[in-house]
Amino acid sequence: MSENAYPPVAESPVVPAPQPKVGNGFGIASLVLGIVTMVGFAIPFLNFATIATGVIGAALGVIGLVIKFRPRKAALVGVILSGLGLILSIILIIVYTAAFAGAVSAIGDRTVAAAGGSSSASPDDSAATSFKDGVLTTSDMKIEITEHKIIPVGQPGNEYGDKPVIAFYYTTTNLTDKEINPSTAWILDMRAFQDNNPNAENELQIASLPDEKFLGTQLENIKQGGSVQNAVAYSLDDLTTPVDLVASENLGITKLGKMTYEIQ
Repeated sequence: MSENAYPPVAESPVVPAPQPKVGNGFGIASLVLGIVTMVGFAIPFLNFATIATGVIGAALGVIGLVIKFRPRKAALVGVILSGLGLILSIILIIVYTAAFAGAVSAIGDRTVAAAGGSSSASPDDSAATSFKDGVLTTSDMKIEITEHKIIPVGQPGNEYGDKPVIAFYYTTTNLTDKEINPSTAWILDMRAFQDNNPNAENELQIASLPDEKFLGTQLENIKQGGSVQNAVAYSLDDLTTPVDLVASENLGITKLGKMTYEIQ
């Protein structure tokens, strides 16, 4: 028998093993950090942390774009959200810091006045302090509420919140030669409540600024006799319970009045 009785066996072609797809982990991480930054930038104190998440998110997104992992959309969106949130965090930290400094200064002035220190207000001004018909009058200033409205989640003025808000638009008038700005004046003298807790007071938390046109004016120092407009918003716990706006002075010791605003 011939040695070549069996036909030669053909060699199978070598098929390269499929390469695993490489995901854009940098881009996904950048996108997640960008969302966190955009959600938290408007929350006082938390926006210090969102500066870090914004920087890290933007850096990871840039790496995801440079190395050209696929897909690149997550990295691109992550860079945009992280960068925008970083800028807004820095701006609001400056605003909140200035507001806090103004509040401390105003508290000091009022403490001195309460202890018998000098004041430019006339003796008759204290008798005129009140809060009625949407107008708060104290010895130092007058706050007139001009409008209020409910802003649902995602609507202009409440784009990044997770609760609907009630926004108050008001005008602050300085009656003295003291340093007064619209934001600090409201924060010191106004508190908002929803009476939906049977056991304890439910004070509402201040939300982000409901109108961007006041971003550069809410900390303006008002001249004596001058008036400046501003707005403030509070996060609502429900959409049925009315909001009680309570006005006071002397660090909340002296109650000046209460007004109730219906939600519906």
